[in-house]
Amino acid sequence: MDISEFHAYGYSAALLIGLGLGIEREHAARTPPGDDAGLWEWPGARTFPLIALAGAVAAHLGTAVVTAAFVGIAALILGWYWVRTHLPPRPDVGTTTAFAALVAFLLGALAWHYPSLAVALGVVVLVLLAVKYPMHEFAERMIDERDITDFCVLLAIAFLVLPLLPDRAVGPYGALNPAMIGRLVLMLSLIGWVGYVATRILGPRWGLLIVGFGGGFVSGAATTAVMARTARREQDSPDALPAALIVNLSTILLVVVITWVVNAEVSAQLALIFGGAAALVVAETAVLVLRGPHDRMPGSRTPKAQPSTGLLDRPISVPATLSLAGILLVLLLMTKGAADIFGGGGVIAASAVGGFADAHSASLAAASAAGDAITVDTATAAAVVAVGTNLLTKLVLAALAGSFRFALMLSLLLAAPVVATVLTLWAMAFG
Repeated sequence: MDISEFHAYGYSAALLIGLGLGIEREHAARTPPGDDAGLWEWPGARTFPLIALAGAVAAHLGTAVVTAAFVGIAALILGWYWVRTHLPPRPDVGTTTAFAALVAFLLGALAWHYPSLAVALGVVVLVLLAVKYPMHEFAERMIDERDITDFCVLLAIAFLVLPLLPDRAVGPYGALNPAMIGRLVLMLSLIGWVGYVATRILGPRWGLLIVGFGGGFVSGAATTAVMARTARREQDSPDALPAALIVNLSTILLVVVITWVVNAEVSAQLALIFGGAAALVVAETAVLVLRGPHDRMPGSRTPKAQPSTGLLDRPISVPATLSLAGILLVLLLMTKGAADIFGGGGVIAASAVGGFADAHSASLAAASAAGDAITVDTATAAAVVAVGTNLLTKLVLAALAGSFRFALMLSLLLAAPVVATVLTLWAMAFG
């Protein structure tokens, strides 16, 4: 007998969702002993599973039944809510449990048709209910009206502007793609927003570090530019320097991983070549992050700035974001022009030029050609050169978006990893 004929998965999912939501609601609204409000106790571990199961049964019986049952349960919840608000000991009753009960019914109805989707959405609802205090703390104390406006700008870029941009190459050498430009602006805005939230929650030291590491997987050059601009706005704050440094660890890790997808031998050689550099980046970042609170940024003549309230004074600064995107587009245009001049000859030369814009794409292209058009050693060398030229792009952006001092200190910190990489290459070539 096929268990699916009885829709056991749907009913089980509905009960599971209701039980999870009910236990959380009952735990969140415990009535103190002796409180008369307990006579009208909140829906909890028994009521929510019944509501979700009612949704599944209604869905089994038909759409009309779902509509009628939803109206009936909504009326019952509304009546319960009215009584609770007029009960003398506790007149102040939130609406979250009432809405959660309605959502439980709808999720139960959905579970009858799509159990997996209903459970996934149930987990999301459960998380939203469970993080009540952190969410209220964040909404009330960590953001203001200006932040909400900036977040609306981000949503407008993502869902209104970006879909309207044509996805085709235009301009000199076909280097300018409007959709790509829009994605670049959105990416820079997202990096700024994530950094703003992270530093609000964790403080500038750990918040920026997380953004630097994560942003490095999206765009190492863009993240470096954002960190450099943060350092300039915060008067040489030392918190942006380790964040810009750890970007390079993300670049190395991603190059090794994506080349492994197309050629494991090239990836293994790259892991060996960059292993020492990655270890040095981690060590230097740890030293910078864990240094004493009264330290200053190396080479800075000014005391360390007070911790920032966020990654930027505003998470999304449209003029600043457009200026950073413009710098990257100029570099991309120069890259396309140089590639056109070089022509198709020389994989290493092409990788060097491509690396100015994106080390990962150039490395992946070289690894894909290994074994057919070029040798594994040549593909490995091309990937290393791409990472090297991409490092130059980061340093240029650090100087343009930040300050010469910031770019100089970042260069000094990266000198040891670069030397380690060169020595490893020399040992592999002549060892």
